[in-house]
Amino acid sequence: MRLSIDGTEREFSPSALVVIGYAGRDRAAVEHHIDELAALGVPRPSSIPLFMVFPPWLISQEPVIEVAGSQTSGEAEIAVVVDGDEAFVTLGSDHTDRALEAVDIVASKGVCPKPVATDAWPEAALEGRWDDLMLRSRIDGDVVYQDGSAAVNLHPMALVDAIPWAAGAPRCFVAFTGTVPVIGAIRPSRDFRADLHGPGLAPIEMNYRVNTVPDLST
Repeated sequence: MRLSIDGTEREFSPSALVVIGYAGRDRAAVEHHIDELAALGVPRPSSIPLFMVFPPWLISQEPVIEVAGSQTSGEAEIAVVVDGDEAFVTLGSDHTDRALEAVDIVASKGVCPKPVATDAWPEAALEGRWDDLMLRSRIDGDVVYQDGSAAVNLHPMALVDAIPWAAGAPRCFVAFTGTVPVIGAIRPSRDFRADLHGPGLAPIEMNYRVNTVPDLST
């Protein structure tokens, strides 16, 4: 994957992708959300936060992703790219199969590509600004889907530090560190646009289209 950082393009070779769910700061609100999902058939997570690790080939920087099934949707997240002693902050979309989510949360994450933006900030540039970051997304053209403060979630770097690696962290990996609530119902869309804003920082933007592979006759 390639990221433009302060105008300079840099290549990364992550060996893992970690998706962190249920990362809200307000534990009571997290529990309420779990109860809401349970009413829809989504099983309770095995841990809070929930750390899920996937192969890096799920990461996509292409303008189009291919999915199976009509019930998939994206959600904007702060993504942290760790490379040795350095860390960079960008924007990702935790595209998920919502039908499969009711059966197996981890599997629902692993069957969809995970789009990532092509711009990033050095982690050091975020000093004192993390809670001022805003995540926004739009679907189907210009329908506002998410618009919230990153302050609702635990600190991204604290989450990265808490990843329970069995044999030590790999040198390079990407971590998705939580999303903000959607406006209305979680729903699929033909396209997904998102942006990450912070004071004194150039916005990071991403957009992609969603193609669903053809169904077979039954």
